[in-house]
Amino acid sequence: MNTNFKNISLCLLFFFLIIGLIFYRGPCFLTEGIFEINEYQFYKYSKENGILKGLIFIYPGAGYFKLWTNIANAAASPFSIDTAKIITSYFSLTIYLLIFVYIFFFKSLLFLNIKHKIFAIFVILFSPVMTPEIWMGSAHIREYFGIFAFILLFYDSKNESLPKKFICNILIIISFLSSVWAIVLTPIYFMKFYFYKNKENLIFFISSFFSSLIHPIIIIYTYFLNPVSTGRFQIEMSKIYSFLYNVPVRSFFGSTIPKFLFLESKLIDLKYFNFTILIIFIFLIIFLLFYIIKKKDLILNLIIASFVFISIFSLIGSLYSDFAGGRYAVIPGVILIFFVYRIFIIEKNLLLKGITGTLLFTSLMVGLIEFKYKSPMPKLLNCSYYETYE
Repeated sequence: MNTNFKNISLCLLFFFLIIGLIFYRGPCFLTEGIFEINEYQFYKYSKENGILKGLIFIYPGAGYFKLWTNIANAAASPFSIDTAKIITSYFSLTIYLLIFVYIFFFKSLLFLNIKHKIFAIFVILFSPVMTPEIWMGSAHIREYFGIFAFILLFYDSKNESLPKKFICNILIIISFLSSVWAIVLTPIYFMKFYFYKNKENLIFFISSFFSSLIHPIIIIYTYFLNPVSTGRFQIEMSKIYSFLYNVPVRSFFGSTIPKFLFLESKLIDLKYFNFTILIIFIFLIIFLLFYIIKKKDLILNLIIASFVFISIFSLIGSLYSDFAGGRYAVIPGVILIFFVYRIFIIEKNLLLKGITGTLLFTSLMVGLIEFKYKSPMPKLLNCSYYETYE
């Protein structure tokens, strides 16, 4: 009883702390709300066609289904645009807080104790890859649902109550219907069932599979039967370099440290930039291969499989032929941080533990610095920037 009370008290403390930090980063998101150009289309469609049709709307510019975005804008459609912007922002806030509450109160194979859970919340809140581009807007809530689908993968159903298992299954269904990113995690859910072989993991896999079916059907129709000119399914070398900078580099060093090294101090010549991150990536791949083979850690294998699938999807799914940063780097970046964190937790070698610990500490410190005032895209934290989209 005392333990439950302490957990609830700590959760409430974090609840208000997170709301305070969200308000600190951009007060206008909670007082004025925003509509960026894609999000406005969802609101407009529900306004003109009714709430029920709004719930099943598929925005042609996206080419996939977004359940929570539809729900938020359908709920806001009876109201004026000024009120609707605030409503949809609070729908986004609800998901942020739901993820944090889930991490606190549900057992996880990845976050084993309260310290792990607090770290996970800090990563989702402060990681340098959590770009302002996806901040508090229902159009890009899909990135948070993609992260949620990854976290739900590691739900430890052993000795959990039936209501908790049911809630977890509902959250999986909503996450997969709300984020196109989740479709590539379906095979990982099967991997988990294959290794653990229990009824709950089978149910979770079936839920993820059928919930994600809608996305490939729409993608096939949109991009093959009704093609549009985008950079999707096109991979150029510049796109790979963009991904390498925005995921392996920015996940741990943000924009602040690379900017200092290559632009301000000129300690490293800018012409060697792409070569440098390519070498880092090659080293990372070699290390990961040897390490995974050596450790034979199932959780580590699930994380790296998720990272590989999500990364490939990020490269082929980017709207641009030469860019894979911003929102496209969010989920692979967060998964990579959790991969390094897993190594830090299970590793006994002091040198490797020190390296991974330093990377994690640097990631959070840089993330704190870039959370608001040193943000690489400060204009996206100013609600007046979005007015032009209306």
